[in-house]
Amino acid sequence: MGQTNFDVVKANAFIGATFLTQGKQFFVKPNTGSDGNDGLSPRHALKTLAEALSKATAGQNDVVWLFAESDTAASTTDYQSAALNWNKDLVHLIGVNAGGFVSQRSRVAPLSSVTAFSNLFTLSANCCLIANIEFYQGAMNTNPTAASTSVTVSGERNHFVNCQISGIGDTTLDDAGSNSLTVSGSENTFEDCYIGLDTVIRATSVTEVVLSGTPSRTLFRRCHFETYTSSSTFKMITVPVGADRFVKFTDCDFHAVQNIAGAVAPTGLIGITTMNGAVLMRNPMLYGFAQYVTADNAYVQILGLNGLATGHLTGITQGVDAA
Repeated sequence: MGQTNFDVVKANAFIGATFLTQGKQFFVKPNTGSDGNDGLSPRHALKTLAEALSKATAGQNDVVWLFAESDTAASTTDYQSAALNWNKDLVHLIGVNAGGFVSQRSRVAPLSSVTAFSNLFTLSANCCLIANIEFYQGAMNTNPTAASTSVTVSGERNHFVNCQISGIGDTTLDDAGSNSLTVSGSENTFEDCYIGLDTVIRATSVTEVVLSGTPSRTLFRRCHFETYTSSSTFKMITVPVGADRFVKFTDCDFHAVQNIAGAVAPTGLIGITTMNGAVLMRNPMLYGFAQYVTADNAYVQILGLNGLATGHLTGITQGVDAA
């Protein structure tokens, strides 16, 4: 079998080999590192991602390694006091941890004692690999009354692998327009990611994933979209008129949690009117939503295991008792 780029990343992370790159490698340990170090070895690790990014050179495939140092969030999180803008092309961010599906112990979250900022992590650069990182937009000292986002991707040709991207991590962040992920850049790929959050109810007009502006060729592969909402009009994903060519969801799960206090089954998964192309879904799994789209829409095409394509398929509102 052929080896993917992420196979190489995992091998480097677990056996300590040298990442194959013409650039430098910087090591970050949020608990025991110091920004007074040079960050060029695990023994002399930096404390913050911001310092590592400042030392990195764009266009050289520099790699920043974010180390988990324990199982607790306090010892393994790079806490931000302001929005972190990853703005250098071809500077990669890799978490060194067990590689779990949720709550990776290489974390980025806001500092609880600061006044809130609207975006936790913005990827404005191009051609970056972001892997094994949890992004969590949780409670802060003074929360915004306007929209907040956990991760904003305005750059192009970036690749997220095995990341958790969760916004609205506190009920005070449940403001109109808030979301977990905003994508406005083109040709970005999300693979094996957990997107959304099922621990804080979405009671306001929010969406987990917002495609904004004119993004083109956006791909989600084997991603798991999670939410917990009390609004029947809630949408997991919104697609703008300006979206171009395709938005593809391949082997993805979409889950609106049911059977707990306040939970309802939203009438539609995707909010869309028209676009310059189509939303293409292959082998999706839908739970807790009444439909993929609230009303028939020719811009949403679904190909299931039965080989039939249609613009409007009915999902399962709740799990069926097989007994």
